[in-house]
Parts: sequence; C-alpha cells; structure tokens
Amino acid sequence: MDPLIDEKFILTVSQVLPDHFYKTLLVFAEREAYGPSKNEGLCFENCTLVEFVGDINGKLYLALDGYTKLKLLPKIAKAFQIDPTSRAHSASIMMEFANQIAGNLITEMLLGRYEIDILPPENLNHKLVPISLEHFRQYILIFNLKDRRGDEYMGRLYLILLLEKFPTPQN
Repeated sequence: MDPLIDEKFILTVSQVLPDHFYKTLLVFAEREAYGPSKNEGLCFENCTLVEFVGDINGKLYLALDGYTKLKLLPKIAKAFQIDPTSRAHSASIMMEFANQIAGNLITEMLLGRYEIDILPPENLNHKLVPISLEHFRQYILIFNLKDRRGDEYMGRLYLILLLEKFPTPQN
C-alpha cells in the first residue's frame, strides 16, 4: 500500500478536473479549498457517483448546486451536441460529463502504474447519501467556476473523494 496514494489522487484530480473543464467547456475551474472531511453523508441537487476498483477502491462524487447546474448544463450540452432544453437529457448529460472526468483521472492513475477500472456512473440527484467513515477516508475539493474570460462566476463544483481504508483482496 502506497502511503502517499491519497495525496497522489488529490493532486491528480486537482490537475485533471480543471484541464477537462477548460478543454471541453472553456470554463476555468480554480481549486478554492480541499482537505479531509468527516461528513457522514451528502445531498446535492445534482450529484453523480463514479466508483473505481482495482489496486485502489473508492468513490468519486461530482456535485453541483442548482445555480451551478443551470450555468453549466447548456455548455456541457453544447459540447456533446445535445439539446439542453430537454429535461430528460439533463441527468444523463451530467452523468456522462462526470464519467469523462473520472475516466481522465483513472487514465492518469494508470500512467502511475495503478491498475484501476471505473464502474458506470450513478445518478444521486436529490438523494441523501450516507458515507461510512469506518470504511473510507474522505476528502472534499471545492472548485470555483468562471467563464473563459474569467469575469462571469458560474458557481461551485464539489468533488468528494472516498478512498477505501482497507482494500478488499482481489481474487
């Protein structure tokens, strides 16, 4: 077990997420804060879970409040060439976007020689999600989002990272 794995994940997320936001949406994602957290649960208007398994097991939650979702959804839909006015598509658009961010994170970790796979994303919008502090180390990263000129505030993105404390043996 790598004693610095938590730091590697946090640093990688801190690089991958802003790069993905700018390349995909022309939106600046500036890390405002990060650190360990002891929250026993979470609930957001828009929340996508992407689990990962392998050498490291954990969960990545990408969460937005309503204001941020309203600002981002048209940009994400445009990037995917989807009509953003269709309510039926909004949850799947956000899940795919979170899946791409998690995929980029896992790709970077694979380059660091960690064998990790991601599971399909799960929509947890408006759901109370309990977090087991007994089984997971928890970190929260908060990003301020601004348009490409940096003059329009677009809200905050919350990335909650759970890393399993004692990995289960792989068969």
